[in-house]
Amino acid sequence: MGVERFPGNFRVGVLNQRVDGVMAEDGKLAEPKVSLLCLLSGRQKFQLGAQEFAMDATQSPAALLFQTDAALPVRFLENQGNPLIKTAVSMSPDWMQVIGVGRMPSLISGAGPLAYRAWKPGSALVALARELVENEAKITRMALGLDLFNGALDDLRRRADDHALVMQHAKHYISQNLHRQISSKDVAAACGVGLRTFQRLFSQYEGVGLGTYLRAERTNAGRDAIERLGLSISEAAYRVGYSSPENFATAIKKAFGVAPSHFRQRDERIGE
Repeated sequence: MGVERFPGNFRVGVLNQRVDGVMAEDGKLAEPKVSLLCLLSGRQKFQLGAQEFAMDATQSPAALLFQTDAALPVRFLENQGNPLIKTAVSMSPDWMQVIGVGRMPSLISGAGPLAYRAWKPGSALVALARELVENEAKITRMALGLDLFNGALDDLRRRADDHALVMQHAKHYISQNLHRQISSKDVAAACGVGLRTFQRLFSQYEGVGLGTYLRAERTNAGRDAIERLGLSISEAAYRVGYSSPENFATAIKKAFGVAPSHFRQRDERIGE
């Protein structure tokens, strides 16, 4: 890969050639940095510290953004492409403060000294990467490298915004349908996303599966129906989707440690 080096340890690399096999020696240490890799054609597999990355652009481009806070060993496992087309933009972590980004906690994730995010880049980001490959002027490559990095952050922010809207819609749909027996497939369809995408997003945002979330929402809504709306235990049970008052009472006691009647008694005491 041809790499242009600029002040402040800012680097822009481009590779566009036929490759069949590992291209670099093992054991090299990668200094703390922030890197954006865009693979436009071919496949590449490498290990950074204990984390292995497999980028495959045989069907569509792939992108990887990572930040390291310590020097990590790099091991290259596979490089294949006819041609292998790739861009790499790297900078020291100090640059994140200069451009007002910080550690990007909402865009990348990880434990220890390595945080990262792999995704399928949008068309605008791919177009920038291709422009970088085609332009050989050093100063232009620096400008395009910065544009590419900022474009990647914008791409990830848009995805985060889209995902947040999906979750907002999902939670609204659930709250309006607690009286029904709903599945992940139902919620995914209501949100207009695939089942696997919905399950991944739900787990990522809520930290639990839909079943656990539904049980908590139903018991909370059931308690509210008794305590605030003054419904009977039977009415509250059916309102939040339980097949019988007995099942509802069991769920309430498991969630709150008391029987549903406790909340009715509390309501009556308050009214005295």
